[in-house]
Amino acid sequence: MKSTGFSDVIRKSPFGPIKVHMEVSTRSVEELIQFIQYVIKKDWTGATQSRKNISELENKADELKAETRSLLPKSIFFAVPREDILDLIRLADDIPNTVKDISGLMIGRQMQIPEVIHKSFSNFLNEALEITLAAGEAVDYFDELFQFSFGGKAAEKMETLIEKLDILENTNDQTEITLRGELFKIEKDLPPVDVMFLYDVINKIGELSDRAEQVGHRISLIASR
Repeated sequence: MKSTGFSDVIRKSPFGPIKVHMEVSTRSVEELIQFIQYVIKKDWTGATQSRKNISELENKADELKAETRSLLPKSIFFAVPREDILDLIRLADDIPNTVKDISGLMIGRQMQIPEVIHKSFSNFLNEALEITLAAGEAVDYFDELFQFSFGGKAAEKMETLIEKLDILENTNDQTEITLRGELFKIEKDLPPVDVMFLYDVINKIGELSDRAEQVGHRISLIASR
């Protein structure tokens, strides 16, 4: 996306910056799923290219965040404090950053995911994407919510979206418990260092889901003020 195009979005909508940034964040999670598929297949050539794609998306997110900070003072004159908008972008920016950390950790060590946890691991990551998509839906709706002064049916719809996020997050928490339990059963058969890094990756995927959920809750908080 060209810088001028992003600037046009800013001028058209006060929440344009978050929408564009969230799209990039979501794409990074989608690419992480592709990356994990390469890892499972032990296709390190494919994983390396996927990791490159992730790095490019993370760089694009950084560019959007920086441009947003420079353009917001010139473009936004409304009731929502500038700090709230920037805080939303900061939360969204944690998503591609975490994705990059996960892929970097795994490719640097050429980590193996034990076959017995493939299904739960993939479910855990796919649920993280669902949460990110739900957060993106809330971000897309933010503009309409603002136009209706955060009230009426617009507020009700946003409340429904937040409830959806909470349900998805609770499901993801249970999947994480299942995944950890499966790893615990086999960890004595794996090199201790590998086990340590596998738990670290699981933690980071959990953080990924948490950040996406926080984006939605931040919007809800702004709307309730």
